[in-house]
Amino acid sequence: MIRLATDQETQQIIDLWSYCFDDSTEFIKFFFQSCYKPENTLIVTDGDKLCSCLQLLPYRMQMRGKPVNISYIVGVATWPEYRGKGYVSQLLQYADKIMNERSIYLSILLPFQYDFYRKFGWEVCYDLLTYHDMDLPVLRANAPIGQISVIEINKDIELLSNCYHMFMRQYNGFIVRCREDWFKTIRDIELDDGSGYIYKEMDHICGYILYTINDKRLIIKELIYTNANAKASLLQLAISHKGQVNQISWKAPAIDTTYLAIKDSRGQLEKETFVMGRIHDVIESLSGLIVDGGNVKIKIIDPLYHKNNGCFFFKDENNRLIVTPTDDEPDIELNIHTLNQLLWGFISVDFACIEGYLKCPSNEALENLRKVFPPVNTYMIDEY
Repeated sequence: MIRLATDQETQQIIDLWSYCFDDSTEFIKFFFQSCYKPENTLIVTDGDKLCSCLQLLPYRMQMRGKPVNISYIVGVATWPEYRGKGYVSQLLQYADKIMNERSIYLSILLPFQYDFYRKFGWEVCYDLLTYHDMDLPVLRANAPIGQISVIEINKDIELLSNCYHMFMRQYNGFIVRCREDWFKTIRDIELDDGSGYIYKEMDHICGYILYTINDKRLIIKELIYTNANAKASLLQLAISHKGQVNQISWKAPAIDTTYLAIKDSRGQLEKETFVMGRIHDVIESLSGLIVDGGNVKIKIIDPLYHKNNGCFFFKDENNRLIVTPTDDEPDIELNIHTLNQLLWGFISVDFACIEGYLKCPSNEALENLRKVFPPVNTYMIDEY
């Protein structure tokens, strides 16, 4: 049987989480006190036995200038004796039903294996540029003019939020954090033996850094800044731990160019895949996007959600996209994976065309598709 969880099943879900994921007891306690809700948890049962489950964490996301509700799918887990029975596929189908009832049409997830979720229509929509053992002193901008102090969450939460959203305006697909999200973020850092500092100039916050230290390794989880001095000063704070730690890593935006200022960046950075994205309803998720032209008919293929299969007419009405089904012949053919990446901006229309991710014999249709999905850069930090 597949359904939403009840309060009485929370301990079974905790037990399954503990078995499947390598999280500390402290983190699991924190997660189930601060993030977990039975009404956001989908389960498969066999009699009284919990077999499999997943959770739909609700968030707001900025998608091409439009705030939208999304679900962050986490905690997908199945007991070993029930694996291979298709329960996850059933849960993902049921998740679509629940999301539709709640007017949520997009989801994201951080997978244990990318190919597993790709077969269900999710696709990589974010990546990160990870620096290892950077030669940070060369990154100094001007002489530091600000002050660095430890984050006091109750006092600094509004300042942190303002700085975060100012930095994120240059990106697409970021989480619009609320007050509860900030408390979760800071508490997560604390549970991982981490710290956080803010950088101010004339009592005005210009940046902050969140990092963890484990096994002689410092990992910068968030480095947010509004000017070069803030970035340089906060990076220098991280490098000051040399001697205390053996390695310093930073998960930076994929378009970051800090490596250009490093004496020799070879061997010090790598690109890594991050979060996957998924369109659950083509019409509802895309209608209302801000566009500048772009009337085009698109045939879409979706392996899981059949409502997304077929030809759709993308039309600009007063600079807002309207999507409707059509029986006309399509100008373009693509699958849901490509559409996911175009919406998020992980790939461009030209890239998709050159790589053969879409079929389009018409230059006019391609130009119209470019107007629907102009180039943007994706970035997000949240891991759950």
